[in-house]
Amino acid sequence: MKKEKSAAIVGARNCTAYGEQMALQYGKSLAEAGIQIISGMARGIDGAGQRGALNSSWAKESGVTYAVLGCGVDVCYPRENIGLYMDIQEKGGIVSEFSPGTQPYAWNFPRRNRIISALADWILIMEAKERSGSLITADLALEQGKDVYALPGPVNSVLSQGCHRLIRQGAGILITPEELMDEWNINPVEIGQKGNKSEKMLESPEFMVYSCLDLFPKGTNQLMKETGLSVTELMERLITLELNGYVKEVSRNYYIRLQ
Repeated sequence: MKKEKSAAIVGARNCTAYGEQMALQYGKSLAEAGIQIISGMARGIDGAGQRGALNSSWAKESGVTYAVLGCGVDVCYPRENIGLYMDIQEKGGIVSEFSPGTQPYAWNFPRRNRIISALADWILIMEAKERSGSLITADLALEQGKDVYALPGPVNSVLSQGCHRLIRQGAGILITPEELMDEWNINPVEIGQKGNKSEKMLESPEFMVYSCLDLFPKGTNQLMKETGLSVTELMERLITLELNGYVKEVSRNYYIRLQ
């Protein structure tokens, strides 16, 4: 591994669209500032944070993200992340204390969490239940003298209860990647690229629809009321936004904002 600063992005496997998009956003923004992303390549938050790092402009170089596995380095788990597994090998590395061929037994994962926290300078918990492996990572990080941050969410969300408990106990609050890096006294290298893309879209007719969306899903009926557009006009703009990577349909006729 290189000597750059590192941040672990971890959280729930069965995460919400909100948690996934925030993990993607933090992974990409931090990587573009030259911060390595450490995680466990699990489905959900872990994989999203590492995909975000790989989507950054810094991913043109090697060393952008490292995965710590709860199995042998020659075993891809979960299998659905085979593409991510291959990309991480090209742009970072796969790490494991287990010998090649070791299968992903459940008891391996709490053990590997101590390595994730040990490799990172900061630990970011994006979504976590009251009892979860992510909180084990947070506890290990505190024992190792690392700073822990947690993402706030809806008070009635089971997947935010663990994060809220961490915040109540003194963890830092994740608001924006820019604010976080300012706290760390890190000057983003290429973070302005995202802003340039948004400025171009301000000139497009789709901006009215885009500005009505956020990380919580909205249905087309609600969007029609807010924009005053007909269903045909609204769907045309949503399709354009989705094709250009600005929004995502998370369930039938329900959309979230990606940037």
